[in-house]
Amino acid sequence: MGGYADRSDGVRNVLDPLEVHVVTFADEGHRFALVVADLICVNVDVVDRIRAAMRDVGVQSCWVAATHTHASPEAGCSPGGDATPRHVADRLEAASLVAARSAVASERAARLGSARTLVPQLAGHRNVADPAPLDIPVDTIVVTAGTEVVGLVVVSPVHPTILPADNNHVSADLNGGIRRALATPDRWVVVATGAAGDISTRHTRQGRGLDEADRLGAWLADRVEPVSPRVGEGAAPPVRPPVVRTVTLAPKQPAELDVAVRQTPPPGGGNERIHRVMQQGLRIAAEQAARQRTEPYVIDVEAVDLDGVTVVAVPGELFLELGETIRAAAPDQARDVVVLGYANGYLGYLPARDTQPCYETYASPVTSGSSEIVVEAAVAAVAAAVGNRDHSRRINA
Repeated sequence: MGGYADRSDGVRNVLDPLEVHVVTFADEGHRFALVVADLICVNVDVVDRIRAAMRDVGVQSCWVAATHTHASPEAGCSPGGDATPRHVADRLEAASLVAARSAVASERAARLGSARTLVPQLAGHRNVADPAPLDIPVDTIVVTAGTEVVGLVVVSPVHPTILPADNNHVSADLNGGIRRALATPDRWVVVATGAAGDISTRHTRQGRGLDEADRLGAWLADRVEPVSPRVGEGAAPPVRPPVVRTVTLAPKQPAELDVAVRQTPPPGGGNERIHRVMQQGLRIAAEQAARQRTEPYVIDVEAVDLDGVTVVAVPGELFLELGETIRAAAPDQARDVVVLGYANGYLGYLPARDTQPCYETYASPVTSGSSEIVVEAAVAAVAAAVGNRDHSRRINA
């Protein structure tokens, strides 16, 4: 199983089935598909496979995102990315195609809107011993046919890590709990994960089982339930291909590891567990340093404008504050910006430059300041995506 550095067991059973969801957005000229899979990550190799296969079902552009559940099979979730195990890639591609065919067959005229809800007591900064209370910004893309809400794409910037490291049963974890709480017979629900790099339920959860995933899922659902979604006025803009910005990032240098080791605080009386996690991060950093990588990492940051809702895809674990920076720095015409993490590849952690030493800064494969470069690319992609708008065609979802 994937997700935890010290995990060695394989999959033994199923708590709740892992799911693959596909939502298609189309007009007369273009069809875009969003695939969301209950996996720890998706790497570029399987994303490329799915994109190629999607052309046979009439999908011209496609994103593939993982929920980052830590109760999934290992999928190549290593800093910098890795090859996807063949059996995982085969099953993900097959499930994505089945879901895509169903989505295309059931398309209907629809409009999109988005809503943001600040949810208290859901999650917080995970590697802080005594974090201040934090209201978590949860974004919901609302799909409306007439006055009826027919679908929701919920983006939760929270690590789905309620189930512990010694769990060996697959599960969608928190994202599954949110889905179950929000779904109705007349409304489909997809739950993706956003800029969750430093956010988890570590300090808010009251248990480590599926019942706790359902409790927190219901807690969130009670607050994000859409009542009167705001949708675009006039004709919908056309569906256009995502805008891609390619970013080159330098690998972390051995000197950065030396500095990190000197800055590691000694274990204190109340944060022994956090210290233990930090030691895991240092071990991962040392392994990366030993490989002496000099080749830069090259990733794509993408943005797509869907009926006035601009969605950003980042192939890694962006910190929450950086996701918020993308929203704040976006141009005024991008009134609704939603940031997806773990999408179209897996680079690893993308902490802010001024983040204090922690597991995420140690395990990140890229040099300090790389995350800010990713943010700049995302803002540029958003600006280009909203610049492509016109008001001539209808959207189906």
